[in-house]
Amino acid sequence: MVLQRQCAMAFPNGFLFGTANADHQVEAHDPACEDVWDLWERCQGLTPRGRATDFWNRYEEDIAAAAAMGCKLFRFSTAWARVEISEGNFDEAGLAHYRRVAECVRGRGMKVMVTLHHFVWPVWLERDHGGMLGERFPEFFTRYADRVAVAMGDVVDYWITFNEPSQLTFGYIKPWWQNRYYMPPGLPRGSDVDAEAEAVGKLIPNLFLAHARARVAIKALRPDAMVGVNPLVTGFPTWLQMLVDWGACHRGMAEALFKFTTSGALVSEKGDVDLLIGGVTAEDHTQFETSDPYLRTGKAVLVATAYQGKDIESLAGRKVGVIGIGNQPASWNRDLPESCVKKLFSNYDAARMALLDGTLDAVYGDAYFLLPEGLEVSENLRFLVTGLSDEAYVIATPHGHAALLARVNKVVAAFQGEVAKNAAEHEASSMTPVAKKAKRPVSLREVWRGTEEPLEGFSESRDLRRVRRRGKIRIGIRTDAPGLFNGDEGLEVRLARMIAHEILGDELQLVIVPIDPTHRLTVLKTKSGWLNWAWRFWGTTSLIGNVNWWYLGTAGKLPIEVCPQEAIGAQDFVGLDYYWGLPTWKLGKFRSLEDAAHGRFLHAPVWPQGLYHALRRFHRWFPEQEIFIVENGSVPVANGVSRTDYLHLHIAEVERAIAHGVPVKGYNFWSITSNREWGHAFDRNTDFGLYFVNLDKDPQLNRVATAEVAVYREIIGKVKS
Repeated sequence: MVLQRQCAMAFPNGFLFGTANADHQVEAHDPACEDVWDLWERCQGLTPRGRATDFWNRYEEDIAAAAAMGCKLFRFSTAWARVEISEGNFDEAGLAHYRRVAECVRGRGMKVMVTLHHFVWPVWLERDHGGMLGERFPEFFTRYADRVAVAMGDVVDYWITFNEPSQLTFGYIKPWWQNRYYMPPGLPRGSDVDAEAEAVGKLIPNLFLAHARARVAIKALRPDAMVGVNPLVTGFPTWLQMLVDWGACHRGMAEALFKFTTSGALVSEKGDVDLLIGGVTAEDHTQFETSDPYLRTGKAVLVATAYQGKDIESLAGRKVGVIGIGNQPASWNRDLPESCVKKLFSNYDAARMALLDGTLDAVYGDAYFLLPEGLEVSENLRFLVTGLSDEAYVIATPHGHAALLARVNKVVAAFQGEVAKNAAEHEASSMTPVAKKAKRPVSLREVWRGTEEPLEGFSESRDLRRVRRRGKIRIGIRTDAPGLFNGDEGLEVRLARMIAHEILGDELQLVIVPIDPTHRLTVLKTKSGWLNWAWRFWGTTSLIGNVNWWYLGTAGKLPIEVCPQEAIGAQDFVGLDYYWGLPTWKLGKFRSLEDAAHGRFLHAPVWPQGLYHALRRFHRWFPEQEIFIVENGSVPVANGVSRTDYLHLHIAEVERAIAHGVPVKGYNFWSITSNREWGHAFDRNTDFGLYFVNLDKDPQLNRVATAEVAVYREIIGKVKS
């Protein structure tokens, strides 16, 4: 991409360039004081933070790196779970630690910006008091904010109460095209759209009240304290943003933001198959509806028994077969040595044959399918390494089949026990783990209270009636699935028969459609899909575009039951985060925004002008207040735009806004180092760091400067002094 606008660096005296991080993403996991995301990552089979970047012990190194670039602002967050380790029990050592971090920032000549709630809160708060929906949440949060302010308020310049409050709603909203909640805590299994609307109706006023009261507490101790928030703003065309804002103000939050967009597909689509058990992982796609996971396995490397290497590094320079389907092209670049010679295969059978005849030195793929149970040649093969990732396999269907999926999930729940038993037997003979417990609770409440049965009432739905009238259910299974073409039944075939029995009462009323692994999703595409595409487009843009509700509230434009009177005007500056956007002529690519929400940032849509429009809009709403871009940043390449170009383009839009009278005070580049991106696997898709840290492969967690360090240093160096 050619740079459209070069920054002349005409920033005013006192402009604050900075950088940032967040506690859960950079501090090592501590079992003694877990937060809700630790529990969520574990129960959902996501990537745990582990040691993260060990910022708790290495904060001086990262703060010094920021200062060396010329930064004048450094943002970090306090971990509520480390500060209040149980209800009312504040840890003075933890508070003292965060004070030392702030003093270190001050000592390096930078101003301090502290976030109190960066997507995480203590487990005890959620378990015992209903978390952010609880009646006492504003009270608990205010008490926490007060204790932090007492401990370190004299060394903090700017406070963020809630990081991206607009995103917190996704812990209570599961749009019709998703089968999971994007973040904790989730709602009980079977919750309908009215229950989601009710939850959001409690959440938003609680956030407003908690913010307003925490601000009062902080300013009671430090009257000059600057307190605000930083909603995540996605760039949309002005006409569309105005339409969405109007809806939030005039139709009521629950209806305008959520209820309308989560009520279900517009039509029930008819694909070439009813269901696809074709090697689809939960992270593979955003185009179809999916079941609960029926299998959890992980990336692994298979070698011949006689292979002499002992670890994955022994594959350097060797020939490795890779299965070119699903999410594997991205993962093999993450897991395999760069120097190995990769040969592409469309299925596991062909790759194993090449390994056995000596054409290959190894094969990379998912462990369960690399060496399935009952494989005749298994004694000639072994795993070199397993557990390189955590993959959740799901059943996919075209949109509009919620009732069918409800029945499928019932089968999946029973099937998981069989998979676990077979996996245990397989491991006993191979001494290698190939599968994990697949069940994933829908909500944290389910973790503590056990499984809650989904609501019934689907039996007369259109999608189920269609299958029953036909008398057969059509299930697609990829051609290299174990047991598809011989007398033995592999895992997918057994699952298909169980589904047929559940839906039609007879496991023989099943039509298995063999699917080419490399083109398996095409059988789900339908002629009526454009109707749901349009419906989903409006749902997506309504959900993502409605981030302005926070500032609509503080500007006094929302009903008082949504934003209480005490929260109106309760801010000392305007903060915002901006990453991606879509102009009018690219709105058809809205699913790239959904991809970004699921950690696939390499294809995230870059639209720098959206930042300019957001800055102008918030200045109109709050003409007397300074504005901070609290977060802005990119992975190494997003949608073909390098991080260097991304940085230049967005800072140019900040300069443009300043030239038009917008009082932008500061800009933080996200982030100072690589970090753990909320349960996603660490690779180029999720690496926003100015300093690269190989989180999975470098035991020393060395910080390595990227090219953007010099770029950012040069930009900062040209600011007026």
